Amino acid sequence: MHITARAAADIDPLVEVLWRVHLGGYPAGWPDDPAAWLDPDGLLGAWVATDGDEVIGHVGLTVPAPGRMPSITRLFVEPDRRGAGVADALLDAAERACPGTHVRLDVTEETPAAWRLYERRGWRLTGRGPADWCKPTGEVPTLRYYAKRVG
Repeated sequence: MHITARAAADIDPLVEVLWRVHLGGYPAGWPDDPAAWLDPDGLLGAWVATDGDEVIGHVGLTVPAPGRMPSITRLFVEPDRRGAGVADALLDAAERACPGTHVRLDVTEETPAAWRLYERRGWRLTGRGPADWCKPTGEVPTLRYYAKRVG
């Protein structure tokens, strides 16, 4: 497995991986433009995990607004590759690239495998609250907010 900076050629394969991940619930709603969803406002960098020619995961790092703490975003791994260290390797890349000393992320309460990954990696729960978005069902999920010292 290799972790590299995301390239334009990675977008179409990533959208395919994202679709398979979405079938398991992430993201909660399929984006109208999944390629644009991979490129959120304030994106500082994005990385992909590959195995040979196959794209198997993604993570992004954003600064949502000037003066805000950097955030990990858009982390996902090909479903049949989970548990093999792909998410850890992607998080390592994003954490190393983080400007400043702290980074944050949020994750839904209903995804314990994800938040257990973060807690195992030293992320600290800083709070819980309702999301500013809703699922296609109209339900507003509860988010868990995490932060980590990286510098």
